[in-house]
Amino acid sequence: MMNFKTFWKETIAGFIIKRVLLALLIVIVLAWVTLLLLDRYTHHGESVRVPDLQGLFVEEAQSILANYALYPEVIDSVYVKDKPLGTIVEQVPSANSSVKKNRSIYLILNKRQMNMVPFPDVNDISVRQADALLKSLGLSVSGVIYSPSEFKDLVIDVSYMGQSIVPGTRLPEGSRVTLIVGSGVGSEISYVPDLVGRTYVNAKNEAIVSMFVIGAVNYDIPPAGDENEYIIYKQKPEAGEEMPSGTRINIWLTKDQNLIEQSMNNRFEEEQFF
Repeated sequence: MMNFKTFWKETIAGFIIKRVLLALLIVIVLAWVTLLLLDRYTHHGESVRVPDLQGLFVEEAQSILANYALYPEVIDSVYVKDKPLGTIVEQVPSANSSVKKNRSIYLILNKRQMNMVPFPDVNDISVRQADALLKSLGLSVSGVIYSPSEFKDLVIDVSYMGQSIVPGTRLPEGSRVTLIVGSGVGSEISYVPDLVGRTYVNAKNEAIVSMFVIGAVNYDIPPAGDENEYIIYKQKPEAGEEMPSGTRINIWLTKDQNLIEQSMNNRFEEEQFF
């Protein structure tokens, strides 16, 4: 009868069993080494709690995370008007979450600059319409001032920080403006102000101070974002005429210096004649 020693050393079955057992041993050793390396690489069992970074600047967050062997990574920026500019408004993972060391904490920042909103054209619409339009753009109305105008109950001008503004002016989101609204033509008779030689914005201010309002605005060449470079060379009614307060003054503007000088010379000659 064949003993175990002879079976193990001299038979094919014994040879196969030895190879199978050796292969299993190699697999077990490799699996153990792999798990050991994974534990060391992933720091198994070595977790830290994520600190609360909201409201901090990235530089501050980086200093704090270094104490936890974590790293900040900015992934996006948004604008939140109620939060300080440039600070962290959101983090992933959230505060107090457990994470492994040497991981990134993803941050979303509040933009470092305020959103600038192009001011819409609200002239010749009602206060209610203007208020709704401004709110939809992140702006608001701080008050309403009534001034004589043929455009009763319609917006005739807008003031921001005491200055008249024109459509397209970029304002910080959340800004508050004052609407100048027509109260109808007054019974008081006033002298039409001299607007020739002024820019459109300056003319609007002067007209309102004098209890008048700008009517039609005519450019000899349509402007391309350079309205402030245009100068008034003609107005109707003309300066010095007596008109009811709130009357519209139509103006003509140009950048042509020759046309401006010619208009000024004609006015000077007329004054000399009279």
